[in-house]
Amino acid sequence: MGCFSSKAKVDDTSTSRVDKLEELRVKPGTFVTINEKRFQEVYQLGKSLGAGGHGEVRFALHRSANTPRAVKIFRKDVLTSVESKQKLITEINVLKALDHPNVVRVYEFFEDPKRFYMVMEQCKGGELFQEILKKGRFRENQAAQVMEQLFSCVAYLHDNNIIHRDLKPENILLEEKGDFMNIKLIDFGTATFFDNNGTITGTMGTAYYIAPEVVFGTYNEACDIWSCGVILYILLSGEPPFKGDNDEEIIENVKQGKYEFPSKNWSNVSDQAKQLINSLLCPVSKRLTASEALNHEWFSISLERSAPSFELMKSALNNLKEFHNLNKFQDAVQTFITTQCLSAQDTKEVRAVFREMDKNGDGQLSKEELLRYFNEILGIEDAQEEVDRVMKKVDTDYNGYIGYTEFIKASLDPKKVLTRENIGRAFIMFDKDESGSISADELKKVLEGGSSSSKKVWLDIIKEVDQDGDGEIDLREFEDIVMSKI
Repeated sequence: MGCFSSKAKVDDTSTSRVDKLEELRVKPGTFVTINEKRFQEVYQLGKSLGAGGHGEVRFALHRSANTPRAVKIFRKDVLTSVESKQKLITEINVLKALDHPNVVRVYEFFEDPKRFYMVMEQCKGGELFQEILKKGRFRENQAAQVMEQLFSCVAYLHDNNIIHRDLKPENILLEEKGDFMNIKLIDFGTATFFDNNGTITGTMGTAYYIAPEVVFGTYNEACDIWSCGVILYILLSGEPPFKGDNDEEIIENVKQGKYEFPSKNWSNVSDQAKQLINSLLCPVSKRLTASEALNHEWFSISLERSAPSFELMKSALNNLKEFHNLNKFQDAVQTFITTQCLSAQDTKEVRAVFREMDKNGDGQLSKEELLRYFNEILGIEDAQEEVDRVMKKVDTDYNGYIGYTEFIKASLDPKKVLTRENIGRAFIMFDKDESGSISADELKKVLEGGSSSSKKVWLDIIKEVDQDGDGEIDLREFEDIVMSKI
C-alpha cells in the first residue's frame, strides 16, 4: 500500500517457522497490525494533543466501539530520508514487542498516500513535564512513585535489549490528572535494539537529559540511566542539574558532568535521594543499572503507596487459580480482548495487584513472587504445587514467567472480559473479508505475524472449534467456544 506496509516487516521479532499447533505463540503484539481500511472510516479525529517535527498527536474516537484513543500522525512529505522512515519502522517494531504496565499501549496502524497513523491509548493526565511546571518540585514520596515505575519500565526495556534514548518528562504521561501511580512512557522514535556485548553510535536525545557518552559518540543502555538521574534531580528541585542559555552550553556542561545540590532547593531533601542521584549521574563504570536503582534504600524510605486491599488481592489470585486451560483459538481471542478492547479503567485494579506482586520490578511475575502471595493471601497448604499448576495454564508463551498481559487476562473476572460486545469486536477482527465466518486463511492472516507456517496449523485450529464441520467458524460457533470458559 505504501513504503511502510509493503516494503517493511512491521514486527521483526517473530521470524521462526511454525509447523505444529503447539509451536504457535500468540503475543499482545500479534494484533498490532496495519488496518487496511481508511483511517477516517474507523476513527473520528478530534482536537490536537501535541505536535512534533514529523506531525502531531490528536484525539480520536473509534466510531463503532465509541472508545477514545490518541493517534500519532506522521506526514509522509517530511519522512523523506531513509533514516526517518527507518526510525518509524523501528518505533513500530519496538512498541509491538513491549508488554509492560508503564509502556503506552499501541493498537493499530493505518496508511494513506499522505500520512501514516499510529493509534495508541489515550492518557488524560497530560505530560509529567506540565506537572513539574505546575508544582515546581515534588515531595520525595511523589518523586519515588514516579521513579519506581520509570526504573521498572527501563529495567524491562533493557532486559529486552531495547534502549529508549530520549527519556524526559515530556515523554512520560499520566493516565489520569494527578495520578502519579500510573505513568506511561511514550515516544519510542529514537529507541533501538542493542546487542549486550556491543555499543551504539549516533547522537540521540535532548540536551538537558543526554548522557555525556552519547555526546562523545559511543555508548550503551546506561545512557537511559543517566537520563533517569536528570529526571529525578528535576523532580526534587524543579531545576535541571546541567544548565545553559542554549543547547551548546547545556551539552558542554553535560560533558563536564559537574553538578551541585544548592541549599536553596536541596536543604530538605534526604541524603539517600542525593546518594541515588550521585549513583546515576556518574561515569558508566560506576552507574547503577535500572534493577539496582530499584533496590536503592531511598525507595524503602520514601515510597508511600497504598497496597491493594486484601479482598482485591484475594479476588485476583482466585481468578488466577481458577483460570481454565485455553486452546490456541480461545487464547488468541482473550489476548485480543485484553489488549485491544479493555479500557485503562477496566484493568486499573488488577494492574495495582500486578505491581504489588512484581517485587523486583522487572515487569513479569516469577514462581517465587507468585508463591509468596499464594501463601500469604490464599493460605494454600501445598502452594508450590498450585503455583506450578497456575504457571502451566497462564504462561502461554512458555518463557517461565507470567507476563503483564498474561496476568491481566487470567486475573480479571471472565464475565467482565468476555462480554458479547467484546466477543463481537474480536469476531470482526478475525473475519477479515466480512463474510460472516472465519477461514483458515483468515486465521493465518491475523495470527501468523512475522512467522512462516504450515497451513496444517490453521486447519488444526479450525478443526478444534468447528462444530458443524464446514471448515469455517461462524459467529455462533465463535461465541460458543469463547463463552464456554465462563
